[in-house]
Amino acid sequence: MSEELPMRRLALLVDAENINPEYMRQILPQVFKLGRPSIQFAYGDFSNPSAKPWVEYLRANIIEARQVTPAQSGKNAADIALVVDAMNLALRDKCDCICIVSSDRDFVALTTFLKAEGIDVFGFGKAGTNKKYRQSCAKFFELNEDDAKVAPKPAQAAVQLAIKDWHRIRQEIAQLADKQGWTPLQALGCVLGKHALRAKDYGGTNWAQVLGKISEVELCKDVTGRHSVRIVAAKAA
Repeated sequence: MSEELPMRRLALLVDAENINPEYMRQILPQVFKLGRPSIQFAYGDFSNPSAKPWVEYLRANIIEARQVTPAQSGKNAADIALVVDAMNLALRDKCDCICIVSSDRDFVALTTFLKAEGIDVFGFGKAGTNKKYRQSCAKFFELNEDDAKVAPKPAQAAVQLAIKDWHRIRQEIAQLADKQGWTPLQALGCVLGKHALRAKDYGGTNWAQVLGKISEVELCKDVTGRHSVRIVAAKAA
């Protein structure tokens, strides 16, 4: 049985907006144990400054970049492009199994569809990956964050440099705040999107990651898992 695995027609699809390229050192050895990938795509908006690590990685490797430019701020176009390609590969009988590199739970519906089409899905993601998504895969490989030696994310540096953008964000937080000063991040994200400000432009997958690195604000999460943010007074020297 194990001798037949390398003969599988395998596709490797990477959500480059969800995983740092440093993890590929863990991922590729496992992928090649499953088979030799004839299709290797990485999805993301590589014109974005925060995607520079991926641009450098793709230049040195044979994974093909699938440039995805969001038609509207806040829309996860990379995920959609990955899903469309995966479904096309399955329906056109281009592969026997697909490796999806992402910690995003949004792929549960895709893995369920592929399983019904007779396609094995092997997932690769971080420790916090959604349990339902893990279970929907034929096998899920958990990535070791320590071994990846991920370089510091550019989120904090980017925010510090984008002073004008930070002033806009701070202003919107203040305007949307309730009597206690809290602003729901969902509402904030919608407003910032209208100003073409997106969390991924500052190295984060969401605004909680970006704002969590700023000392001038604090975050909280309610019982439903929704985040809110508020401005905090600067500490006296």
